[in-house]
Amino acid sequence: MLPRPYRASVALSWTTPANGGSAITGYVLYRATTSDSATPVATLGVTTSYQDTDVSNWTSYYYQVSAVNPVGEGALSNEASATPQAPAASTPPPTPQDLTASEGQGRGVQLNWSAPASNGGAAISGDRIYRGTTAADEETLVNTPTSTSYKDTKVARGATYYYQVSAVDAAGEGSLSNEASATSR
Repeated sequence: MLPRPYRASVALSWTTPANGGSAITGYVLYRATTSDSATPVATLGVTTSYQDTDVSNWTSYYYQVSAVNPVGEGALSNEASATPQAPAASTPPPTPQDLTASEGQGRGVQLNWSAPASNGGAAISGDRIYRGTTAADEETLVNTPTSTSYKDTKVARGATYYYQVSAVDAAGEGSLSNEASATSR
């Protein structure tokens, strides 16, 4: 179980529908983890909002609500979805270290680097690799899962490429690594 500040929740709100001649006395909240399969999870009083704390981080939830009056329960609302996530770390991850670029086996440029020594407070979720054909002018090439190597095979033979790498976590993207270059075969 996550500590209190990291508990998942979904904030829901809706507008009051026309009452059809009888005052609304409450609402029924429906929830599911797949679309169009909601079942009732809460009976609410006369309110137009609800904080669902019985959910898990990184799971998608689908919601609908129906109004209740003395005549009975009305039709379900449109479906809304949310995926709660733990709050972002307070700082982005540190910089990957020791980036090297070399001719890859066969066609391509092989990149290798060392992962940051610490993660800045949240788990590193991936790396961003930047490539350019002139120094200090790299553009995003690819987002990768957490790794310490990558082979760039979309290169022209005999061209020189410049690279930098950054780490990514829930707080965002960290600083760019040192620049490394290589000429492809």
